[in-house]
Amino acid sequence: MTNYQYGYKLMTCLLLVSLFLVAPTQAQSDSMNSAASSEPKNNIMVGVGGMNLLYMVVNRLDNIDASNQNDSFPFSEITTNETSPLFYFKYENKLGRRHTLGVNVASSGFTVGGLIRDSFFFNDLGVQTQLSLKLKYRSNSINFRYNFLFNPDDLMQVYWGLGIGFRSNVVSIQSNNRLFTKQLLIPGLDLLSVPTIGFESTLGFRGSIADHWGWYAEMGMAKSIFQGGISYSF
Repeated sequence: MTNYQYGYKLMTCLLLVSLFLVAPTQAQSDSMNSAASSEPKNNIMVGVGGMNLLYMVVNRLDNIDASNQNDSFPFSEITTNETSPLFYFKYENKLGRRHTLGVNVASSGFTVGGLIRDSFFFNDLGVQTQLSLKLKYRSNSINFRYNFLFNPDDLMQVYWGLGIGFRSNVVSIQSNNRLFTKQLLIPGLDLLSVPTIGFESTLGFRGSIADHWGWYAEMGMAKSIFQGGISYSF
């Protein structure tokens, strides 16, 4: 066998071995790249909240006997005491393995009303009537949020998020005395309805329920101390 023939066969063998080694590696790499490219980049979450500080104060009124309170308590009888559902709507886009960016919308509110202690007036029919007052408060916030995932490859992921944005505040007061209601239309009360800066910082946990569906739970500084719900990724 000439040196040329020997070299030709050796190069052929080396080429075959190289193809044998590279092909599976390339196939595996293509498979990983395909899996990575098919991984959902968008996530929508809907949740409810618990332990809102204002709600805790409002709910305490259910256990108060207004007739036995001292003169500093404004109501002699509480006729309305309601809290609106506190819910969250979130969207986030995956920027990388550990980073997401999104927007959060949250809503809360309550209504408190009753008869004002030692306050009477004559209505349009000339009948002495006790003054009633109803306070409604509604708050909606929209925050732009960044999340950092500590363990993106685990079944249950842990993340921390920080958000900042705007919060709307709507305050309204109703009364059975028209003159008293007009007196409440003062600039100081209107200032309570001026939008303010919104902020949130929470520690979260999330996992998978089925294809594209999952769950999430968070605790920290937000409209409520705790929140949780379901998610859909696509």
